[in-house]
Amino acid sequence: MKIAIIGANGDMGKFLTRFLSLLGEVKPISRNVSTKEDWREAWTADVIWLSIPRDAIDGLLEGKKLDKRQLMVDICSIKRNLSEVIKKTGASHLSLHPLHGPNIPLNGQRWAVIDGSRRSERNQNAKRTLEFLKDQGIQLLGAKSEDYHDFMLGLTLSVPELLTVVIEELKNEYIKNCKEIKPTRSEMNKWSVPASNAMYGACHHVINSTAYWLRKEILCNAHKDLLKSSRKAFLRLSKLTDQDIKKKFKEQERDIKTLSPEERIKIRLWIENWFSDATKSIFMEKDYYKTKPEIAIQFQENISEIFPASTVKLRVGIHGIKGCFTHESILRFCEEAKVDETKLDLKFLVTAENVLRELDEGKIDRGIFAMANSGSGAYVTSMDPMGKYTYKVMAVYGMKIMQCLLSYPSEKIENINEVFGHPQAVSQCKRTLAEKYPYLKITYGKDDDDTALCAKRIAEGELPRTTATLASQVAAKLYNLNILSYNMHHDPFNTTTFLIVKKR
Repeated sequence: MKIAIIGANGDMGKFLTRFLSLLGEVKPISRNVSTKEDWREAWTADVIWLSIPRDAIDGLLEGKKLDKRQLMVDICSIKRNLSEVIKKTGASHLSLHPLHGPNIPLNGQRWAVIDGSRRSERNQNAKRTLEFLKDQGIQLLGAKSEDYHDFMLGLTLSVPELLTVVIEELKNEYIKNCKEIKPTRSEMNKWSVPASNAMYGACHHVINSTAYWLRKEILCNAHKDLLKSSRKAFLRLSKLTDQDIKKKFKEQERDIKTLSPEERIKIRLWIENWFSDATKSIFMEKDYYKTKPEIAIQFQENISEIFPASTVKLRVGIHGIKGCFTHESILRFCEEAKVDETKLDLKFLVTAENVLRELDEGKIDRGIFAMANSGSGAYVTSMDPMGKYTYKVMAVYGMKIMQCLLSYPSEKIENINEVFGHPQAVSQCKRTLAEKYPYLKITYGKDDDDTALCAKRIAEGELPRTTATLASQVAAKLYNLNILSYNMHHDPFNTTTFLIVKKR
């Protein structure tokens, strides 16, 4: 199957380009980038996806004559009788709409299918396309007509879009009436409880994540003139008395009680979980562009005891290989404790077992190993040797683990099709991977596939250039790898505890 994607440079277009490559040969088409030859080839494709604004489609298709065996797939948020425009081309038509956009896992996506366009299922390309979507775990929801779809979207997209303007006006008027200085959005985020966080957070998300042209399309071109309906509603609102408000509250309570107890619990938990995730995201925002992970020293002996000054370098055994997070942690520890790390002879011993054994045998002077992670718990491979050897704990410290998505130097995210990594690293990033890159194959390595070792294998060509991995910024610098994305971990409090030990 040959597939053309018109509008391939947009967020949805980029997603489709990667996603549909699993179905057939994809030809991405972008305005001001693609050549005339590219466009000629696109119009001969078996399936042509339209990932462009609704207003741009009429002009694009004017005068185009296609074969009925060809399939045109539109994913417009507002349809406005688009079927009539596509019908004139002679192509079969499948009308879809990814309701949540591209940035959630495939098995959590729901796509609307206009029932009228299902007649195109007799077209083999349409049948294969729908089967492919289902096979990827996408849920398909029927909409009985284009008008009904636009009504659905009016309630679920256009009304919330309008509320961003309404809430802003209400806030401004209330602040003015209270004679207070308008709080910043950052201050509002800190004050918010789950209910207000859901409302203000949703407004923030709409403004921040939706392109201007799409916001304008969803609201100003909403089905059956939403703005006209809203003006009537606001006129009624201006005349409501206190008693009317109380009556409305009672009506709302009765309406909510029509939901089953299970549905009400589900909604409450959804909001509370959303609030928890949103709060974590606020914490993560301040770290997003940091290139230096935070470190918290929980306990330590006198620094001169841990790393005494000497003409001979102190031999320090590291749990992991060069570039691992333990390596990054000791560099950060030295920085915070004002220790000259060039005075240390770092020996990369891979496992905690090796570190404690060589410490016991007197082959090293100090050992550093990871003991536990805030999300995944104690490291079993560290716990076992900790019980076998005798040692003195000199320091305990925690470091935020900032997982980075790394690739071969010349590779961009568009060329990556797989993420391979240490199982702990993948587990710490699986939600972010599913949300940002749902089309990528995720492969869990084995326990001895150290994060830095995976980075080294990419640098040395042992892994394909189309494979990325998860590792530290130190590993990226050591092996000259490209950092595709910082802070891939989904938990902003993702912290590992390390011990510095010496032989007792």
